[in-house]
Amino acid sequence: MKKALMYLLLALGITLGVLFVGGAVVGFVTGFIDGFNENESGTTTTMSIMTVGGCCMIFTLCILLHWVFLHFGFASYSEGRIPRNVRWKVIIALIIAMAGMALLNCIVYNPIAEPDGTIITESDSTVRETYRWMRIHPIFSILVLSAIEATCNLVIYGAVLREILEWKHRPAIVITVYGVVMSLLSLLYNSPLLIVPTMMMVMFEGWVYEYSRSVIPVIIGDVVFYIVMLCLIGTVFEGWWFFMVAILVLPAVFYTLKAMEPYKPID
Repeated sequence: MKKALMYLLLALGITLGVLFVGGAVVGFVTGFIDGFNENESGTTTTMSIMTVGGCCMIFTLCILLHWVFLHFGFASYSEGRIPRNVRWKVIIALIIAMAGMALLNCIVYNPIAEPDGTIITESDSTVRETYRWMRIHPIFSILVLSAIEATCNLVIYGAVLREILEWKHRPAIVITVYGVVMSLLSLLYNSPLLIVPTMMMVMFEGWVYEYSRSVIPVIIGDVVFYIVMLCLIGTVFEGWWFFMVAILVLPAVFYTLKAMEPYKPID
């Protein structure tokens, strides 16, 4: 447990350090541009500068976290416990399940598809602008999101969750607690229904990692989730689309976990 806490604090410290230094550099650049153009301080806050600066910080953070956790053996990209002849069947079912969860996510929370007057909170406005930018730059957005998800899954599943499960192998409790925490964080958005797809996705990914002990299928699932989400944002869905979610998610989740069950760790 001490190691899990150490991994979490290490990742948090590196993240805060990169954000602090990166923010200072972006501030210096914008200030230099203001001075060069003889503008008032704070005038230069263009989307392009903030986007470039933010992406540079994200990639720097991802590379640094990968180097630290892989170089020192805190986590790995091992193939896990699932045999190769079963692995591809599991990944296909995983892709179908995550596509269905992305559809559910867009049904319950898709602010870009709503009229402008429906925005209530500042977070909705921020998400809407982010979604619009991602729709304009889909390929680059997928690359950024893939880097973020690969890094987060390597740290959370490959290091923190692995260490907790090795310390106390109570996956039902550990994964449920993790799912509840992530679901509560989803309340930061202006949609309580977002708890449902968040809880489903986190719980499913947690059990996939528990059975496979590999972050690779979890990363693949997250990448598929965001690809489908980018394709669907801005689309207005009718109520019958929930049946499509059930058709995609339920059989795929059942098959994925059933196929991996013979290879799960034993207490």
